[in-house]
Amino acid sequence: MQKRLELRISPPVAVMLAIMILTDRSGICLLTLAAAFLHECGHILAARALHIPLGSVRMDFLGARIDVRGRLLSYGEEWLLAAAGPLCSLLAAALGAGLWHVSDYARIFSCASLILGLLNLLPIRTFDGGRMAECLLLRCTSERIAERVMRTLSFLFLFLLWATAVYFLLRAGDGLSLLCFSMSLLFRFFDGDTL
Repeated sequence: MQKRLELRISPPVAVMLAIMILTDRSGICLLTLAAAFLHECGHILAARALHIPLGSVRMDFLGARIDVRGRLLSYGEEWLLAAAGPLCSLLAAALGAGLWHVSDYARIFSCASLILGLLNLLPIRTFDGGRMAECLLLRCTSERIAERVMRTLSFLFLFLLWATAVYFLLRAGDGLSLLCFSMSLLFRFFDGDTL
């Protein structure tokens, strides 16, 4: 019998989420959180289907992380587990798009799910796409080559994410949250953190 999945939210993130939810008059925050919840449910359902024991879900400023308990995963299991979140997000986006004519909330949810799914497919090391790319590289090359390729890919896509945020900020006057997110990832990258 599998133990219950433990949820761990860092105190600053808990405060930030509470403020966002309490001040959200448009519903965008709640719909985005619902999209993120479904994304994580995709990972959890895949783990259950693959009989992978899970320990906890940790939430920090860069998103959620699901900890596997008890064993190492094969490259195929890791790839499937990583792919399940973006797949769930893209399916949710498609289902939400089918309801665009019904409600503005369906549009918001669909767009949030689409952005979350596509963003997570970027080949940045701590993103789902990065985990997927690393699994494929490790199956085909040495660990040293895979490390170099992933470091290069991560930097290139982090830079593109940052440049996109700067463009949106300068061109449309919007995108400050994307800019802050991309800059925090770049700082972690150059700081030598686990990114």
